[in-house]
Amino acid sequence: MIVVYLNKRGREKIKRGHLWIYEDEMKSTNSDEEVGVANIFFEDEFLGRGLYNSKADNPLKVLTRTYEEINEEFFVRRFQMAWKRRKKFYPRFRREFNAEGDLIPSLIVDRFYDTLVLQIRSKALENMKEEIVNALVKVYNPLTIYERSDFESLPEPNLSREKGVLYGLYPREEILREDGLKFKVNVVKGQKTGFFYDQRDSRIFVKKLASRGKALDLFTYTGGFAIALASKGMEVDAIDISIEDLNVAAENAEMNKVKVNFICQDAFDLSGLKMYDIIVADPPSLIKKRSQRPKAFELLKNLVDQMIEHLNENGKIGLCSCAYNIDRDMLKKVVLKSASEKGKVVKLIGWTGLPLDHPHLLSMPETDYLKCLWAEVSSF
Repeated sequence: MIVVYLNKRGREKIKRGHLWIYEDEMKSTNSDEEVGVANIFFEDEFLGRGLYNSKADNPLKVLTRTYEEINEEFFVRRFQMAWKRRKKFYPRFRREFNAEGDLIPSLIVDRFYDTLVLQIRSKALENMKEEIVNALVKVYNPLTIYERSDFESLPEPNLSREKGVLYGLYPREEILREDGLKFKVNVVKGQKTGFFYDQRDSRIFVKKLASRGKALDLFTYTGGFAIALASKGMEVDAIDISIEDLNVAAENAEMNKVKVNFICQDAFDLSGLKMYDIIVADPPSLIKKRSQRPKAFELLKNLVDQMIEHLNENGKIGLCSCAYNIDRDMLKKVVLKSASEKGKVVKLIGWTGLPLDHPHLLSMPETDYLKCLWAEVSSF
């Protein structure tokens, strides 16, 4: 048995609905195990149960504030709650379970028609994989459950980089339909779970900005923003460093009967490119820790400097970040600093972020990780 005693700060954090507990919020631990399900106390007050990993940056992730067994039935109940709130939208292609937003930290499940793609980001959860898979089968009755926990950098120490079929058939390539467009999805070869569902609202939003002219999509992956812009008649260049992803993007463009000029190069270097009326940048997360924020600011500032240099008068930019340590305030400061140094004024058009199938907790700002700033840049 693992018993964790919190200090007053840790207790108040759980009371207000935060699910991550750090070492400086813990008073003591009684355990002969490094990983498992912990009972959580403040003095004699029971606070809940959570996932424990003594070697993780945040050793404790809260699962429940009541005493209940963390077993197959527990996962069934949580999956049923998640399914009920999603059953009326995006019926075949959606995020089925969104970690903290659906009250199981470190567990992500994406649906691609009859295939569920599972990602586990906790060693304690990894030890309960059989119960999780059984619960998914009971609630969703899929043809396939495929794991994509093959992380580039591990979310926790000692976590396995697992990839493969957990249930049913080997996954087939699917054709995803989104707002009148089609995209090929290969859950085996694609990044993360195979497709970036979280940018759905942003891809729809950028169509509203499209007009006659030229557009540039940076870090295009499989062509989401590029194809959305091209579908509205824009002349589009799209850049990514991965030739494999660009090959899929080219197939997506052909399938949608639009023309996009795909370029394989580092999207942080815009030298030699044209002038554009719209430039969208959706870079990788860049940083994992709050202490790295100055590094992120410089990387984004250098990128936005180049974007503005390649932007026609009254052109529009979209700057996105999926790193929760890069907040809206930083994006605003980056764009404002770059524009002011170049004698430009910025008119904010709007923000986009997580769609309906990606709920996040008001008590955990970290779960509202995706933000995209849309602005017009002009002389004055």
